[in-house]
Amino acid sequence: MLDQRPALRHTGPVSDPYQPGQPYQEPSQQQPQPGYAEQAYPQQGDPAAQGQYPQGQYPGQYPQGQYPQAPYPAYPAYAPEPPGRTMGIVGFVLAFVIAPAGIVVSAMALSESKRAGVDNQLGKWGLWLSIIFTSIAVLYVVFILLFMAGTFLTVFSTTTSFDSMGMSV
Repeated sequence: MLDQRPALRHTGPVSDPYQPGQPYQEPSQQQPQPGYAEQAYPQQGDPAAQGQYPQGQYPGQYPQGQYPQAPYPAYPAYAPEPPGRTMGIVGFVLAFVIAPAGIVVSAMALSESKRAGVDNQLGKWGLWLSIIFTSIAVLYVVFILLFMAGTFLTVFSTTTSFDSMGMSV
């Protein structure tokens, strides 16, 4: 398929405003930029050309000394999180994993929430579950120790006599 773009034409020598022999000059508003033709008539939708704006003022500009008022007061983007909420969640999770640590973290979460006057249900649940699971673990360990001690005493008290082993003292 053939290229549909219009061909570029060279219209003459282009002067470089930054040539070494010429000092830099600010472009003035009266002189058109090189390569751009001046508009002979105003654009149809240009309100400044139709006289709707005061002299020297354009859309988006404000008179000197006057500024637009803010439409809304500044508020935070989101509501701050209640204090102790994150620690309450951590304490609740720790109740199932490491119950004694869950007691500590949940108690800290409840203390922080109480100071702020916020109800922390996960902190309460984490504290109670941690206490229950820790109690069950302690009772289990005590039961195992008592069972082992009783078994040890029973085994060694009935079978460990020197007479049954054939030894005499």
